[in-house]
Amino acid sequence: MQVLFLFFTDPPKPFSSSVAALSAVVRNAGHTPLALEIPRRGSIDAVVREVEAREADVIAVSAMSRDWPGAWALLERLQTTAFVVVGGYHATLAPHDVARCDRVDGIAIGEGERPLARLLEQLDAGAVTTGPGMWVRRHDAFTDALPSADPELDIAALPAWDYEVFGGPSRGLNTFGPVVDGYLPTRASRGCPFSCAYCSAPTWGKVMGFDRKAMRNVRPVDHLIAEHVELASRHTLEGFEFWDEHFPVSLPWLRELAREYPRRVGLPFKVEMHPNAATRERLGLLAEAGCALFHCGVEAGDETLRRETLNRRTDDATLQRVFDDARALGLETSASLMTQLPGETRAQASATMGLLRAVRPGSFMWSTYQPLPATPLGDAAMPQWPGPARERFDDYDEAVSRTPAMQTSAERAQTFAELGVLQAELVTAAGGTPRPVDVPAADSAPEALVRLLGRAVEAARWEDDALQLWLPEGRVEVRARVEGQRAYVTTDHLAISHRGRDASPSLRAVLDALALRLEDVRWSELRGACPG
Repeated sequence: MQVLFLFFTDPPKPFSSSVAALSAVVRNAGHTPLALEIPRRGSIDAVVREVEAREADVIAVSAMSRDWPGAWALLERLQTTAFVVVGGYHATLAPHDVARCDRVDGIAIGEGERPLARLLEQLDAGAVTTGPGMWVRRHDAFTDALPSADPELDIAALPAWDYEVFGGPSRGLNTFGPVVDGYLPTRASRGCPFSCAYCSAPTWGKVMGFDRKAMRNVRPVDHLIAEHVELASRHTLEGFEFWDEHFPVSLPWLRELAREYPRRVGLPFKVEMHPNAATRERLGLLAEAGCALFHCGVEAGDETLRRETLNRRTDDATLQRVFDDARALGLETSASLMTQLPGETRAQASATMGLLRAVRPGSFMWSTYQPLPATPLGDAAMPQWPGPARERFDDYDEAVSRTPAMQTSAERAQTFAELGVLQAELVTAAGGTPRPVDVPAADSAPEALVRLLGRAVEAARWEDDALQLWLPEGRVEVRARVEGQRAYVTTDHLAISHRGRDASPSLRAVLDALALRLEDVRWSELRGACPG
């Protein structure tokens, strides 16, 4: 059988650790794995044609929560008889949401190596049933009880990652640091012992049973080194980048790594570790072992926001000590942070800039906060997850109950611009060349439009011949009125709708008020008030 893995990237990155792990299972079972990288900003219909042309027997989707609406739309449009299985964090932590897609035949719960191997055996035999780690549709519905996960108890027993399904190791796969290099992704462990309120890892660990005494979540040093020696002998590599959620912190394990890794492998590597675990002794052992770059999450500059909202119990003094120690030991450093966090004000975003200037990482990366299922922040923000995307994979409505950002579009653009400037300063000071930074435009509303609407508008933008308005109460769409076209409310010349599944009472009141205000306004007048 041919098994086609679909994975989503933004920015483009022709590698997925999930696909690498599961492709090895497919090869071991005597089948042919294929991999298709899907850009999240790409056209759904274009990828539909590409997937159908592969004529796979099994389509395996690896999707995070942000990827699922696009994957859902893609699967619904496919004309194929392939068995469709979906796995990943969203499938495990929100399986009933994935089950809403009629085209899904199986949902993997937890890590998929053992469930996928069993599924392939069942497909060969012609009878697929629900079992540990695999929830299977029957009679046009997922009627069986949700199964428990089926993890491999010893991580060292899992097959080595398959890099060949991507065409072999290639440049540009690195995550940490400011430059594109030839470091190869790898892993030493699975799971994370911390309980950050925004992260899926704590709930994932409970599903997987990582706290079981029989579970070996860390590979023995000798096992890890043997694989790296073999990879270095087959490929021209600059080093390795560990994609662990949290690099192992056992002092005996780190001492063995520091003793054996330089002697037997000798290539530099990068790691990520929680700052609370990054003691001077552990950092020193990493340096002895050949660590070239140490990465840790800063997440937010306001200490109260980190502690009370993110459950990230690291004070500023600890972060300062970690980065100072790393530099003193000769380790390059990088950091990560999130923007537009729940309740985060512009002043708190500015505090992040101040903290970064104080701790001085060699580089940093940032992302916009994304609510995730089965997390304290995600469950509070998004009781209903989005439906299928529209034309692009990243084009979908988010539930209007999501916690609104405390910063306006202009403030958000200012924050991103300042982060870009600071990143360039830090990377240049370290002797590197900064990567290009994507800074969103403010999209501020013209004064003429504000006067016409008679109310505050945070931002305005034309999309597909419709005017998108960002109001304090939510997002509104205004189009020219067309007979037969549905809208929340209409005027003589305009159709006014909300963006999202449901509108809050305050947003509905605003829509009605806008309809009264724009009762006699023509489409051409709206165009004139907001050209572009």
